[in-house]
Amino acid sequence: MKFGKAFNYIFKDPDWFKKIIGPALCALIPVIGQFILMGYLLKVTKNVIGGDEDSPLPQLDFGADLGKGFMGFLITFIYMLPVSIIGGIAGGMSGVMASADETMLIVLGILGACLGIVALIIALLISLIMPIAIANYAATDEFGAAFRFKELFGMLKSSFVSWLLVLVGGLLGGLIAPLGLIACGIGVLLTSAYAGLVSYHLIGQAYNVSKAPKLGETEV
Repeated sequence: MKFGKAFNYIFKDPDWFKKIIGPALCALIPVIGQFILMGYLLKVTKNVIGGDEDSPLPQLDFGADLGKGFMGFLITFIYMLPVSIIGGIAGGMSGVMASADETMLIVLGILGACLGIVALIIALLISLIMPIAIANYAATDEFGAAFRFKELFGMLKSSFVSWLLVLVGGLLGGLIAPLGLIACGIGVLLTSAYAGLVSYHLIGQAYNVSKAPKLGETEV
C-alpha cells in the first residue's frame, strides 16, 4: 500500500478545490448532506479500486451520490446494530442496579463486565470488517456484497495489515485534518471531507491489495 499517497493525492489534482468544495458544503445539509458526502467518498474508493490512485477525485453528482451514500449509511447502520443492542442492554442493567440488593449488584456487576468484554471484541471486529464491506459495495455496486461474510473475512485474512492501516489512516486523517486550515488552506468546512478522502482512498488501496496479496507492499 502507498500509505502516504492517501494524504497528498488530493492536492495533485489541479481542480481539487472545485471538486471537493461541493461535497463538503453539502455535508452541512441536515441528514441528507452526510449521505451525499458518503456517496462521493464511495466513488473515490471505486476509482482507486479501478486503478486510478493518482487522480481519483470525481465530480459531484447530487442525485447519484445521495442514493449511493444512503446505501452506504444503511450498511454502516446494520453493522453497528450489535453494538447498539449491547449498549441498550447495558443501559437497562444500569437502571436495575439502582434498586438492586447487594447480591444482585454483584451478579449484575459480573454480567456487566462480561458484556463489556463482548462489546469490545465485537466493536473491534466490526471496525475491521466494516471498511471491507464498504469497499466490496463500492467495487460492485451491489448492496448484498457488503454482507458476503466469507468473502469479507477472506479479504481480511489475505491482507490483515492493510486493513489495520485503513484504521490508522482514518485516525490520522481525523487528527491532521484541522491542521489543513493552516498548512494547506483547506478551511474549516473541508476538514471532515479531507479526513474522509484519506480513509476512503486507503479503503480502495486495501481492497486491491486483498485481491492481489502477493503484489501488495506497504509504502509509507
